[in-house]
Amino acid sequence: MTNIHAKLEVLFEFEKKLTILLAEEEYETFKQQQDLFSDQIKDLLSKHSENELNNVIKELKMLQNKVQLLQQQADACYLSLKNKSLSLQRNKSKINAYK
Repeated sequence: MTNIHAKLEVLFEFEKKLTILLAEEEYETFKQQQDLFSDQIKDLLSKHSENELNNVIKELKMLQNKVQLLQQQADACYLSLKNKSLSLQRNKSKINAYK
């Protein structure tokens, strides 16, 4: 296994970890880990030549698809939390109005 393949395996495992964090609603940890994940992807892309990356294009496309799905899930969670927050704020205002 080459260095680039090892890094890709780490990224795939990292993506699985992020998916679990999101499913378990560990949003703060998710955000921190998401930043690390992004840094690792940037590192992989910047430290390997175009030829090396072309040799693993299939894996990179799979990772891209997984990241896009993860982003969609994160966006859905964000909207859900935002809606819950707005609902709680409205309820708090109603309660304060009755006092």
